[in-house]
Amino acid sequence: MFSLDGRLWRTLPKLMLRPGRMTREYIDGKRSRYVPPFRLFLLTSVIFFVTMFWVLEHQPWMKELKFTPDSLPSGTLVLAGDTRVNLNGPADLETLKAQLDDPDLPPERRAELEEAVSQAEALATPTSLVFKPDGSIDRDALEQSVIESNPDMTPAELATAQAAAGRFANLYENQERFAARMKEWAPRFTLLFLPIFSFLLALSYAWHRKRYFYDHLITGLHFQTYVYVLITLMLALSALVPSAAPFAAGGTFLILFAYLMRMLRVTYDTGHIMSFLRTGFLLIAAVMVLSLLAVGLVILSFFLT
Repeated sequence: MFSLDGRLWRTLPKLMLRPGRMTREYIDGKRSRYVPPFRLFLLTSVIFFVTMFWVLEHQPWMKELKFTPDSLPSGTLVLAGDTRVNLNGPADLETLKAQLDDPDLPPERRAELEEAVSQAEALATPTSLVFKPDGSIDRDALEQSVIESNPDMTPAELATAQAAAGRFANLYENQERFAARMKEWAPRFTLLFLPIFSFLLALSYAWHRKRYFYDHLITGLHFQTYVYVLITLMLALSALVPSAAPFAAGGTFLILFAYLMRMLRVTYDTGHIMSFLRTGFLLIAAVMVLSLLAVGLVILSFFLT
């Protein structure tokens, strides 16, 4: 599938530097000089996801997203809906009291801690310690905490809430598996974007009877391939020059807008104004679709963890 010859070096420069020209030629039947669109799409998608996951794994802020035994959450956590779970309330109170025993504590800080202890004692409940010292979760204590934190729930609602809390506990204890599921399913979800974007193109040109869904599919393949290559380059630039990351993010959207607008003009013989309007519609719709796909990816990875 990935065996390539000199066609690659004729395909990529034309795809990147002459928006829509290769797409128009391919639709018109001039195909032998270029790499087949789907093969090129698969190749660039593999390079894109390998690069993206590598860059993300080496970002310092990614480590902050992971809970460890040294950074356990505490207080009242609100899960799906109105389900509340009281986490480590007694443990927090004991920690505050231990800090008050410090003889070198500044007066201002001591006053703050004393007020926090008073509030914690007034709100304290007999909830058991949900998080164990080894970082795992006491499921019995978690279920009891759900009961105590949600006194207005019916038995059926409590059962549902406890099941949801159990799911979150499973996610907490298997964070590496959750990340692995995200990596596994992310390429498949982006593959779903291709027919959706092609459908949006077909919708934009619904009254052009000489254009068929195949034409829109080829256009979608070439555009998504361009997106993969461009973002891969921007990720590499951001990794090498971190200070350029904000400019790369903003610049990417502007480049995509200009590229797609030019691509529509060349591929579909569309005027400037209609190309501009269609480009705005397609990119706004694409952002909305990608957001929904991202939410779906998180939900699916959550249930597969």
